Amino acid sequence: MVTAWRKGDQLRDPSALGAWLVRIAARHALTRRRRIGATLPLAPEQAERLAGAGAPSIDGVALRDALATLPPRMRAAVVLHYYADLTVDGVAAALERSPNTIKSQLREALSRLRQQLGEAPEQPDA
Repeated sequence: MVTAWRKGDQLRDPSALGAWLVRIAARHALTRRRRIGATLPLAPEQAERLAGAGAPSIDGVALRDALATLPPRMRAAVVLHYYADLTVDGVAAALERSPNTIKSQLREALSRLRQQLGEAPEQPDA
C-alpha cells in the first residue's frame, strides 16, 4: 500500500485501480520470493488464528504442496485466477503479461498439478 501511495500519480486510468493494486502486490510478492528463496514460516499468532479457522483438509495440504512446486510466475497466475477470482485479463494486467501467456501458464500449471496429485488428465469432448 505504501508503494501505491507513493506512485499514485502514475495511475493513468482510475477505473483500473483494482488491477493496478494487484499488480503492485504481485510484483512485491515475486520480488520478495526471489530475494528470500523460500517460504517464511507463519508467526505464532498467525498460526493460532488459522488453527481457529479449522484444520486444513488432506486435499488442501496436498494442493498447497503441489502449488509450491510450480515456478513463481505460474503459481502467481494460478493463485490470482483461482483464489482471487480474477479473470484471465485481470491476471494478465496484474502480472503484465498477455492474456494468451496467462492462458498457457494456467493450462500448463493445471496439467502439472493434476500429474502431481495423481489425477487423470481431462479428455476434450470430440
